[in-house]
Amino acid sequence: MLINLTDFNNLKKPQDPEREAVVSSYKSGKKSYKANPEVILTRSIKSLIPGENIHFYSWANFNLVRLILHLMKITGPAHLFMTSYSFSQDSIEKLNRQLKSGDILSLKILIDHRVKVMSPKPFQMLSSCFDYRCTSLHAKVALIWNETYKISIVTSQNATDNPKMERGIIHNDPEIFDFDYKILSYEFERATT
Repeated sequence: MLINLTDFNNLKKPQDPEREAVVSSYKSGKKSYKANPEVILTRSIKSLIPGENIHFYSWANFNLVRLILHLMKITGPAHLFMTSYSFSQDSIEKLNRQLKSGDILSLKILIDHRVKVMSPKPFQMLSSCFDYRCTSLHAKVALIWNETYKISIVTSQNATDNPKMERGIIHNDPEIFDFDYKILSYEFERATT
């Protein structure tokens, strides 16, 4: 008996009604919701609408830096101020390329002081490339701004790859941006190198 392998590719996956009720992408007023483990989050975010909040879940298909760089494709060149508990070498290299190309106009990073010990190689590169400060920190926040946008990302994602489910919100709201910028700037000035 011969089996045609293309028949397997054409089979539909069994429907899971409970999962179908949970996995979704929809809008409600000034809020947008993205939660589908089979779709890379960056493919589902095609625009940024002033005042809109995008609530999302991701399933190990990107990290904070990849999300930032995707959003900056929409915003165009912008300033970046971010926090993270940890950084990968790959994330640092991507940010450095964007900074050198002019897509990132300026960059400040606030990181946890334990990165020096936990990840000495990435920390050495980060400290030689960027304006950074160290403090006791677990928050993962990214601020992106230019003349058109004031975006604040609040997420559970670090600037490392992590094979776990993550949650976050992208705020395209100047009031939330200003609140985060004020607090993070204060912490940046108090932190050490």
